[in-house]
This record gives sequence, C-alpha cells and structure tokens, in this order.
Amino acid sequence: MKQVKTEEAVGKILGYDTTYVGKDGATTLLPRGHVITKEDVERLKDSGVYYVWIDEGSDDYVYEWDITPQIAQGICGENISISPGKQGSTLLFSKVKGVITIDVERLVNFNLNQNVLLITRFNYTPVIEGDLVGVVEVIPFKMTKEEVDKLKNFGKVIDVAPFKKSKIGLVITGTEIYEGRKQDQYYPVIKSKADKYGWSIVYKEIVPDDEDKIINAIKKALDNGAEAVIVTGGASVDPTDKTYIAIRKIADVISYGLPIKPTTMSIVAVWNSIPIFAISAGGIYYSDYNAIDVMFTRLMAGVIPKKEDIALMGHGGLLPNFQPKMKIRSIH
Repeated sequence: MKQVKTEEAVGKILGYDTTYVGKDGATTLLPRGHVITKEDVERLKDSGVYYVWIDEGSDDYVYEWDITPQIAQGICGENISISPGKQGSTLLFSKVKGVITIDVERLVNFNLNQNVLLITRFNYTPVIEGDLVGVVEVIPFKMTKEEVDKLKNFGKVIDVAPFKKSKIGLVITGTEIYEGRKQDQYYPVIKSKADKYGWSIVYKEIVPDDEDKIINAIKKALDNGAEAVIVTGGASVDPTDKTYIAIRKIADVISYGLPIKPTTMSIVAVWNSIPIFAISAGGIYYSDYNAIDVMFTRLMAGVIPKKEDIALMGHGGLLPNFQPKMKIRSIH
C-alpha cells in the first residue's frame, strides 16, 4: 500500500474506501478496489481528499478492513455474530436471547492498547437475537501482523449468556385487586416482557396482602413448573404490604431495594436455587423498562448477583425513562 497525491493516482487501484461527509451524514464516495479516473480527482478533492492509498499488492501490514474482523473473532464468545462494516468497524450482534456478559476489567485492559477499541453496551443488558451488543473499531489505517496477532490472542472479553430458564410463575398481590375493587394492571406488562424474551407464564394467581397466601401462591407456582417467580406489588413500607415479610420467611433475600430508578422497591431472593423476584408497582407506569429488564433478566440467565453487584447498579441506575413525579424545589 502506497500513499500518493490524488492527481498522481489516475489509473491506480484505490486501496481503501474514501468517505464523503455531508449534512445527511457520511457515505462512501469511492470504494476500495475502484480504479481512479481523471473525473474522480476533482470529486476526491472536493471532499478534502488530496492524498490516497494505492493498492500495490501484499505487504507486511494488516489494514483496517481486515484488522477488526480478525480481532473480533478472538475477543467475542460463541453467542455473538461478527459482521464486518466499513472504515475499520466490525459490528457485534447477539445470536440468542439473553444478557450481555462482559469481563469489564479485561475490557479496560484491552482498550489500553489504544489502536483497536471495543465499544459495548452495559454489562448484563438484556438482548434478543439480532440486537447490536458492541462495535470493534480500529484507529490507525494499518498495523503490523504482530500487533494484530497480539490482540487476536488477548482472550474472550464479551459474550451473551442465553436465558437458562423460560418458565415463570406470577403472583399478583393486593387485597383491593383480590376483592375486585381494582383491576390488575401488571399482567399485561409481564406478559409483554415474557413474549419479548421468550418466556412463558406457567402459573398466575391473585392473592390478598396476606403472608401465608403469598407463600402458598409461590409454592403452587413452583409445583406447576415455574423456574422463577415474580411477585408484584406490596413491596413498600406501607403497613398493609406483606410481600417482603412473606419472601423473607421462605427464601434467602439478597437485596430488598435496588439502586435504580424507577422500581427501586424491588426484592431479589433465592429459595432452593429458585429466583424469587418482587417488583414494586412502579413497573406498571414504567412498563417499557424497569427492574424486570435490569435484574430479572439476569436471574433468568442464571446470573445470581452478590450484594456488591447490586450495589454497583447505582452507577447508571438512573434509567433513561425515569421522570420524577414529586414537586421540585431548590435547596440553597
């Protein structure tokens, strides 16, 4: 590959994609492999391209279009599909429904090379087939084969953990719902999540705010094949709310409260290896993205968090859809 003045490149083979940047974004002006003509020279200069790379056959370097696909193969797990793009980018897509798993420390160490960067979504983000999970992008136009080989052999950094569980039980609490005073609004929300992530609801029961009835409903859900249980409502500190008390009697509670907004008043527990997850009523109003997406998806992928993992969720825990409902006042 050789760099020459644009006007000296007529009749030569263009060695890389040249880009035109306009008000509508960037597009390919001339593709790699194009034989440059006299007419092309002015078009290239109009785009600020006064020098071009000319393909003169093989040499000892690896170029941007080959760098990122090769390295992506080495740092991605088996549940990620690799799709080479343009201008040194390779796109990473999920092959399965599950949650993204990233070795964050290894990601940091990888990006310290500062030549090839791995850019991802947050760790444990839930995804379905075809979702974009990351991008591998190269900064320089070319690298030595030794440099590329070193990064290719860096080790796995990112993958997608598929959902190991698919059958959920649903226990809807609330004496007012049980007595028919108020209509349940949570089932459609959870059914929509189940459809999206490929889960099935194998048991559903509405119970009053009564500890024993909540416990019995959870047991019946498990008897009917549920691999995880969602309990809705009754998770606040209101005197009539019994969900936490009930769960605490039968399960090991990992956390009462998640450092996220909305749906902070959620409960993560495990009973004989079965995840029990209680979500506050806020998930009805924030149905598009809530603790089910943030935490319950992890549980369905077999990822049981430690208390430290949950504490870390406060970093980025203010979800994009959250809007404070209270009257705002300033403190000076």
